[in-house]
Amino acid sequence: MPAIIGVPYILLEALTFWAVASWLGTGAALMWLLIFLFGGLVLAAYEMRAIAARLEKGKGTPGQAAGDIGLLAAGSVLVALPGFLTSIVGLLLILPPTRALARRGLAKKLRAFIEDLGVRSFEATNQYRTRVSYGSFGDASASDAPASRPIVIDETEIQEWSRNLKPEDFGKPGGGAK
Repeated sequence: MPAIIGVPYILLEALTFWAVASWLGTGAALMWLLIFLFGGLVLAAYEMRAIAARLEKGKGTPGQAAGDIGLLAAGSVLVALPGFLTSIVGLLLILPPTRALARRGLAKKLRAFIEDLGVRSFEATNQYRTRVSYGSFGDASASDAPASRPIVIDETEIQEWSRNLKPEDFGKPGGGAK
């Protein structure tokens, strides 16, 4: 665990345990930690079975079930970690009403993140896309054509050029022109 997360976690949990032990006594504080641990894990297992039963009956969506199971797994890990704060947060993720609130909030954030990621990916890949220029039908650098007047090729000029075309004008396949 990185120190930036581990040190505050240990400090907060130690202070919380000290406060609870001062209030209830050390034995009672340890008993409540065990109750949170085993009660939370039993509750998480019950909730997982309830989700499976709901899906079996055709109630709920697969996305909702996946979100619930993910939050239940996170809650179970938090309940299993030693400490009152993580156990309480874990229990909040295991209980259905608070889990639904967390799922909705996280779904909004995830949707916004995915949309932002898509936009950033498109912009990044589009930046490296090669630009293709197919040129023009005339020589824009010719000195007789003023820059303010674009070169315009009308239909009669194209018909004249195409009347005099021969296959030899295009060269041999795989080779250059004659």
